[in-house]
Amino acid sequence: MTADLVPPAFRDPVHDSQSAFRRLLRALSRPGTPVSLPGPAQPPAPMGGPLAAIALTLADTDCPIWLDGALSTEPVRRYLHFHTNAPQVADTKAAAIALIGDAGRLAPIGGFHPGEAAYPDRSTTLVLQVPALTGGPTVRLCGPGIETTASFAPRGLPDWFWAAWRENAARYPLGVDIFLTDDRDVVGLPRSTKVEAP
Repeated sequence: MTADLVPPAFRDPVHDSQSAFRRLLRALSRPGTPVSLPGPAQPPAPMGGPLAAIALTLADTDCPIWLDGALSTEPVRRYLHFHTNAPQVADTKAAAIALIGDAGRLAPIGGFHPGEAAYPDRSTTLVLQVPALTGGPTVRLCGPGIETTASFAPRGLPDWFWAAWRENAARYPLGVDIFLTDDRDVVGLPRSTKVEAP
């Protein structure tokens, strides 16, 4: 495999990945608030720039990745292997990161690793690519990082998502953490975030 067969990653790998990491921390510290996340110029379709930026920032040889059906293509697999060398796994519970290119067909959240009592940080982090982070049904979020409540209206999530998220939050400190991305921004949903509506 040679570099000329794979689209480039970050223009400045060290600086850009550090910047992306800081933005991801900001998104997790302010749940429901979109944070701009520039990504590589030409990630393989259907991977958007922010989703690619998260994968390039968080994945490495010690971080198994699971890909949904939309992203499980040869160009995406080759791109991730070349730039991160992260193992790609078929078992959702074995994944440290799950990349979901079609959030509308998201596998049940309970099928991903929730962590262990002694090691809750060993849970799966889900990265969901949605058509837009606005224009969907409005929900109110509360919890750490939110002064009172925060309104959030992502489009493209399955109908069962928020009910499943309530179950996930009820398992705290176990449970998964989620990043939602569109073509520009990222929103963090740490497992400590609760949904008040709908």
